Amino acid sequence: MAESDLGAAPPDDPTPEDRAAIVVRVLEQTIREGRNDPAVRSRAGRPGISFRDWQDVARIEIAAAIREAEAVIRSRRAFGTRIAMTVAACLVTVGFFGAAVSWGRVDRTLAAMASLAAGAGLFLAVMEIPLRRSARRGRARRRARKFENLRNLDRQVAVLERLLEDRRKALEDRLEGRDRLKL
Repeated sequence: MAESDLGAAPPDDPTPEDRAAIVVRVLEQTIREGRNDPAVRSRAGRPGISFRDWQDVARIEIAAAIREAEAVIRSRRAFGTRIAMTVAACLVTVGFFGAAVSWGRVDRTLAAMASLAAGAGLFLAVMEIPLRRSARRGRARRRARKFENLRNLDRQVAVLERLLEDRRKALEDRLEGRDRLKL
């Protein structure tokens, strides 16, 4: 199949890299929560999440990402089919009533009203395309902003972790110094 047959995602939809980043973030969160929660224990009794449980979470998240991507493709195909059918129906309606008027078989007012309705339907169907594109671009901008906010938050957390680690070491050094003085 050609790439267009598969419904290739335009640049404003989540890229495979974006979807992978989301899955990695969920898995990372699962590992961190499992490592930090003393109630979570592996099957061997060690603290943290077991590799098998992590694999199960990974399998679920990857399958969800693939289902979401396939749903986007199905939605885009359905939209294209709906637009094509609407345009075809409107053009057939205009053609039918145009032919009926030219043969003198129908009242001109009725033909004008039917053609006006078909033209309005055609206009609305065609105007849906730029509206959907605009909405997708807005979602892409919001998604990019959220990813950037997450990256900034990750950087801030890393800085705070280093700061806390430095403080912990400094306090341990001070305690060791006090213990030496007492001896």
